Amino acid sequence: MSPKIVDREAKRQEILAAAIAVFAEKGYHSTKMADIAQKAEMGKGTLYEYFRTKEELPKTIFGLMIQDFDQQISKIEQTHPDPVEAILAGIQLCFQDLDEFAHVTPLVFEVLGNKELDRSIGLSEDFEQWLESLNQFFVTQIQAGQSQGQIVSDLSAPIFARMLVSTLDGMATHYCLFHFQPEFFAAQVSVLTDMVRSYIRS
Repeated sequence: MSPKIVDREAKRQEILAAAIAVFAEKGYHSTKMADIAQKAEMGKGTLYEYFRTKEELPKTIFGLMIQDFDQQISKIEQTHPDPVEAILAGIQLCFQDLDEFAHVTPLVFEVLGNKELDRSIGLSEDFEQWLESLNQFFVTQIQAGQSQGQIVSDLSAPIFARMLVSTLDGMATHYCLFHFQPEFFAAQVSVLTDMVRSYIRS
């Protein structure tokens, strides 16, 4: 009999999916590692081979989401030479997969609302760095558009970029918390993109 080959990455993804489901159902504090192991249909010992503590799970879950987002932002930079179109693509990217993120939104607030827990996990630092990275993307595109004469020259790139990031963050959070109808939310996004396009163009 040949030895069983375990795809460690696939198993790791199964654990994370199970953790998301259990966190969404029970909340972070009420979830035990045994609950996640049961959801993932594995022994608790196997679970500990991949994640030594419960605190590692939120960090990993959101770390992977942020990593995927950053990769897609880099792709936008490479495939959109027009700065205005890059900005609009960046806006659209912020609203992709919101239904998936809605499942973990309560976890975000639960962790960030507990200073001691957040300090231990370091989630707020990750989010701050991610938002700053997104902010810098918009600053860079605005400045590029200004240098090319496509974006109004008297627009403050840092101020507008920060306002835009705050707006995007707020809209996404509201969607995840209050479960707006997709059609209604899509209409909001359309209005926002039209507003941004008309405001920044020279």
